[in-house]
Amino acid sequence: MDFNFDLNLVQTQKLLLTPQLKQALEILKMTSQELFEFVEEELEKNPVLEVLENAEDSENGFTADALDEQEWEDYDDYKGTSEQQDAGIYTEYNGVNMERRSIKLTLKEHLMFQLHTSEIEKEQLLIGEYLIDNIDENGYLEMELSEAAACFNVSVSKVGRVLGLIQTFDPPGIGARNLKECLLIQLRQINCRDDAVIEIVENHLDELASNKIHQVSKITKLDVQRVKEAFDYIKTLEPKPGRSFGNNEEIKYIIPDVIVKKVNGSFEVIVNDDAIPLIGINSYYRRVMDQNLNAEARKFLQSKFDCAQWLIKCIEQRRNTLRKVAESILKRQIEFFERGRQHIRPLTMKEIAGEIGMHESTISRTVNSKYLQCTWGIFEMRYFFSGRISAVSGEAVASRSIKDQLIEIIRKEDKKNPLNDSEIAEIFNTKGLNISRRTVAKYRAEMDIPAVSKRKRF
Repeated sequence: MDFNFDLNLVQTQKLLLTPQLKQALEILKMTSQELFEFVEEELEKNPVLEVLENAEDSENGFTADALDEQEWEDYDDYKGTSEQQDAGIYTEYNGVNMERRSIKLTLKEHLMFQLHTSEIEKEQLLIGEYLIDNIDENGYLEMELSEAAACFNVSVSKVGRVLGLIQTFDPPGIGARNLKECLLIQLRQINCRDDAVIEIVENHLDELASNKIHQVSKITKLDVQRVKEAFDYIKTLEPKPGRSFGNNEEIKYIIPDVIVKKVNGSFEVIVNDDAIPLIGINSYYRRVMDQNLNAEARKFLQSKFDCAQWLIKCIEQRRNTLRKVAESILKRQIEFFERGRQHIRPLTMKEIAGEIGMHESTISRTVNSKYLQCTWGIFEMRYFFSGRISAVSGEAVASRSIKDQLIEIIRKEDKKNPLNDSEIAEIFNTKGLNISRRTVAKYRAEMDIPAVSKRKRF
């Protein structure tokens, strides 16, 4: 048997990411809060790092230049994927608006407290805990009573009595198994004696959801105005009683990474340096390095110096990239910053990448989960990258602007005679925007705006 062994040389190009470049990419993606926490951890782990009081102190320590050209090319060429806070209240952080959610009990904790302060037997307490563990974030019970009954080897009626107790807890409507039961629980808790309201909730919720006021009036033999009054009253009830509770175990912040302000008549981009500590190399350890050290100690200190220098370099590169991207956004969205939301223009990351000489994936990482503060509020930086809609004039218009205008049109419509999608499209056309009825319907659905039949008020 003959064997033929051939050696072939094949040349390929492959990018291998070093741990340092991986760290640079991670730092670029971090929000200000994440970077703050990361720097705090590094300060604890690396003894040669220290917090500087101000930039002048850096002469006693070390301030790195940005990544050199070859490092940044590697940084740029890496094409990975990028990964999106609840609305809250605004506070101040070194003069910068900062959004936060305050600490509060979770829904489960709130219900458990009420359960454990109730005068019930131990078995009922265990059943109650089991039921509460199966109540979802909206306040609805997600299991069958027979399942709990089998688990504790008791009758379904016994489990039902414990559930009945939970349904008397705050918030009103908690522990319901469907919307009808949720609303009826609330009506019981407020001692509602309006037979029309109770009748409509028990038998005609589906018709109300479709705004079929006349049909409900005909079936119940109530006049239209009476049905409308009952409908308005029902809408004051809470369909998701658990949503006022969050699983907030700590304060959550949204700190703007970039601020755009008007200074001396023109807009400027300011990177929020106050959001992270200013760090440098501890001067003591620099002096130690100049002394006679054994090989092991010098190797240890040198590794810590290298890590510290790279961290400072990555943070500086993140800052420079963030500033360049924000300045390019400002340049291309100047009408937005001057005149407001409805004047946002179409913009792609590819355009920004071409302008500042970076790869599109780098732009994506830079804006990922970053926030920009301006006159009109705090916006995620991805907000400024919007799709295009063709206009009669031939000029492209941002889909974000179309959506904002759509909201304004619907807000101002006659509620007794609301506009259908074709009529809204015609309004856009009179403004010179070639928007089809289907596009209006698509955007309306994306923003959870009901159809004309459900917006009508009688």
